Amino acid sequence: MLDTASRDIREKGFVRLPGLAAGDALDRLRRAVGRIEELAADRTASGGEFILEAAGAGGWAAWQEGGGAIKGVLRSVDRIHHHVPEFDAVQRSLRLARGPVARCAGGVPGELVNAFLWAKPPVVGSAKPWHQDMAFAPPGFDTREHGIVTIWIALEPATTRNGCLEFVPGSHTLGLFPHSGDRERLPGEAPLAKAVEPHIADAHLVRAAEPVAVPLEPGSAVMFDGMVVHRSAPNTTEAEPRTAVSFVYRVPRPSWTRWEPAVPAGAAFDCGNSPVERRAQAAAPRARA
Repeated sequence: MLDTASRDIREKGFVRLPGLAAGDALDRLRRAVGRIEELAADRTASGGEFILEAAGAGGWAAWQEGGGAIKGVLRSVDRIHHHVPEFDAVQRSLRLARGPVARCAGGVPGELVNAFLWAKPPVVGSAKPWHQDMAFAPPGFDTREHGIVTIWIALEPATTRNGCLEFVPGSHTLGLFPHSGDRERLPGEAPLAKAVEPHIADAHLVRAAEPVAVPLEPGSAVMFDGMVVHRSAPNTTEAEPRTAVSFVYRVPRPSWTRWEPAVPAGAAFDCGNSPVERRAQAAAPRARA
């Protein structure tokens, strides 16, 4: 019989994992984040795998527009387990791939494919709009055979005030939604005049249920399917940073998800010219007979 966590991720697309990285594991993750922050301390612009926060437009948009950033203040970092191997060591010691990920993937251990730092500093911590992670599957990722499961671990309190994650329950079963916005510009490409972060527009967002905020205490986590629609609000608090790390695992494609485009009721599927929409449509496999 499926345990509660497996049932929740199948039915809702996400599940809380209280106290997943408590005690020594939490201390190790925090120290590893400190080393990442040291690597970024002298950075004055986003680039590579380090995105700095920026007042006003937000870190991602400022990066794409070639605008200024706040020196050393991180918004996110990609591939943190390569920059600081301790992250990989901690996720191995917690047996995430063979424990919670495997239990929701039919007993098959997940394969770690990426890890991120997600910083949302007070006052300037920018929002992340509604999206599905699988809309940004990298080239070569076989979406016919595989999906992804993410474990997102809070290192500081994640609250509705400082931008905890929010999910649309059941949205992971509805298919791939159209994503509008700009792709990340490649090295050497000219800055954009006005950058729009990839997102699901309200007109295309079918809410299977009302969005659910998932506050977390330090060391607790939320595990979610790569097709579930989620976002996070800005951090407008004066002194409540929200810092988290996430580990992304490749798993056999979950049987409860489908890749055919989700067509909102009363609205035609928008096949516009957005690079993100074209990439998402190209990644989706053809419907099977």
